[in-house]
Amino acid sequence: KVLIMGHRFSDYDSFGASFALWHVAKELGRPAFVVLDKSKTLATPLIERVESTLTEGIIIDADFALTLITKKTLLIIVDTHRADFLESKEVYAASKMVIIIDHHRKNVDFIDNAVIFYHEPFASSACELTAELLEYMNPRFVGKMEAEALFAGIMLDTRNFVLRTGVKTFEASGFLRGRGADPVEVKKMFSGSMESYRE
Repeated sequence: KVLIMGHRFSDYDSFGASFALWHVAKELGRPAFVVLDKSKTLATPLIERVESTLTEGIIIDADFALTLITKKTLLIIVDTHRADFLESKEVYAASKMVIIIDHHRKNVDFIDNAVIFYHEPFASSACELTAELLEYMNPRFVGKMEAEALFAGIMLDTRNFVLRTGVKTFEASGFLRGRGADPVEVKKMFSGSMESYRE
């Protein structure tokens, strides 16, 4: 099994990367789930959009995830490399095989037992790193929905391509556009009501 988990209070970058990696695991024939607390997320519009297109459950809570973990379970952590920031420290502690994909500057209390630590602090977002990985793995793993989820994460973390953008940011975005990402549709996910913003 493959479990994918980001930081607490997940956002578009964390969930976008998680969803794209979930899709890859499914394409490779592996049972996969995203570990996330839907009552404490900042990515509700994206989550609702993804779930409306799927015929199977993708998101599970930490308690259920703990019942699925075996010696052969792979945990992929995205958008953080600190145990204190994880959606569930217990899921991490129970997992024997861990991969990290993150773009934040390395802290002294980083997770140090990962079998793969894919860390690039010059990247704009975890979604940029994930898009780059998938482009080299197999571009066909990225459909329109995955491309738009990854594009949303890049847009969020770069404040619409203003902050922390580099050549690779635009290359990843170009790849996602080529895989069907529609910037207008992605932008709509950011336009919430004043009431939802206050909440």
